[in-house]
Amino acid sequence: MTGNATPSDELDPYDRIYLEKLQLATNVILRLGEDPGVLPDTLQIELFLFRDRVEHALLLKPGVAA
Repeated sequence: MTGNATPSDELDPYDRIYLEKLQLATNVILRLGEDPGVLPDTLQIELFLFRDRVEHALLLKPGVAA
């Protein structure tokens, strides 16, 4: 990886907004799942993993896709 973003590697601004919405929705669901018995443990684990991947994608430079 050279660090130079080619046009095919650019993350569209709408994609960034979509990822931010997914992050927010995941945080809301996980916050609701803090109450015992609301979310099964397996679903909660998958949501934590999904949230981590979304956050990683958002941490990338605005012009670079994962």
